[in-house]
Amino acid sequence: MQSANRGARGRAAWVIADQALASLANAGLTIGLARIVSPTEYGAFALAFTIYSLVVAVGQALTGQVAVIRYSGATSGMRGSVVAAAGGAAITIGGVAALVVLACASFLGMPLSTVLVATAVALPALTLQDFVRTVLIAFGTPARAFFNDLLWTGLWATAFAVLFVVGVDVVVPFVIGWGASAVLAAAVGMWQAGAAPAPLKAVTWVRLHWDTAVPLLANAFVVMGALQVAFLLIAAIGALEDVGALRAAQTLLGPLNILGFAASSFAVPEIVRGNFGRRGLLYVAVSMSAVLVIVTGVWGGLLMLLPDFVGAEILGATWQGAREVLPGLIIYSAAIAATSGATAVMRALDRPRSALLVSILLGPSVVLFSLLGVIWAGAVGAAIGFAVGAAVVIPPCWVLLMRDVRQGRRGDRI
Repeated sequence: MQSANRGARGRAAWVIADQALASLANAGLTIGLARIVSPTEYGAFALAFTIYSLVVAVGQALTGQVAVIRYSGATSGMRGSVVAAAGGAAITIGGVAALVVLACASFLGMPLSTVLVATAVALPALTLQDFVRTVLIAFGTPARAFFNDLLWTGLWATAFAVLFVVGVDVVVPFVIGWGASAVLAAAVGMWQAGAAPAPLKAVTWVRLHWDTAVPLLANAFVVMGALQVAFLLIAAIGALEDVGALRAAQTLLGPLNILGFAASSFAVPEIVRGNFGRRGLLYVAVSMSAVLVIVTGVWGGLLMLLPDFVGAEILGATWQGAREVLPGLIIYSAAIAATSGATAVMRALDRPRSALLVSILLGPSVVLFSLLGVIWAGAVGAAIGFAVGAAVVIPPCWVLLMRDVRQGRRGDRI
């Protein structure tokens, strides 16, 4: 028992390390380019990176997260076929997206068109690498996922360093280096996973798992869309400074996002592989949410105690506005944490429709209350609105979880 607990703690540590590495790598990528290329070139990259993020989200919903939910408990003999079929689907999704991006790029001018072409060429490898890291975690080998992400980060960071030293100041060569590094990392990842991608099995994979994939896909779009709509409305009704203050405060709360994603990435496959009864599932859900809420409170408290000169050093002139909205966003983060354990168990039980329903309730609620808040009290009111919008979703989320726990996990396809 102690050995199993040590193994679980070890896997949790590797998942957290991998999520932190991935987040820091993305931050380093965007910040590094912002300091090297012109604002116009960087704007082109920012759009390309947004497209990449969207395609990866679609790939995750159709391949990686399906593999986590359906096959974390797969036998070693079954894993190869899962990796081949889902990996083939990941490449196919990246390929289809690449064709769309290339078609759009043909109508655009420089430098955006060339940046999009370079990104499009890399999309199949980028989606495959993201799938690989997810499936390695699903199969209980997060250390391999960490080293794969470390390999990719090291490769593109080296490429960037070389380009910077030779004086390159346009974005396309950097995007090519980033994409080429993903090709190598994806190839190594498939070797780590023990199978080659099989694009001819992509359609079969998606067809067999459509009932799980569609709610996951819809959930991703609902969450991303609701937050973007909220910020657009806040900017339209309030002021750009309000959005800046909220974004800056979110940056300070970034480590909580890393921890939350890592906790979910670790918990779902562990629950799928485990033999939990109804009480055990509820215990896991409550424990996970409780830990995340406590950590949120501690981190939020430290931020509130941050001296003004330190905050100004970190955020510059936006610190004062961020400091004012922090209490509301800390409560918002705690409310999200309070549902995280429940939604993780929903996914592990292959009940993505329940998780989608939670997001459908959360999205409009956050938009509505943040809108009312910004009308009432500017950025501070918007932050309070975020908190209220997330808090009202907590009771129905847990009611849905208790229903799902009574019904149990849906039948496996293994």
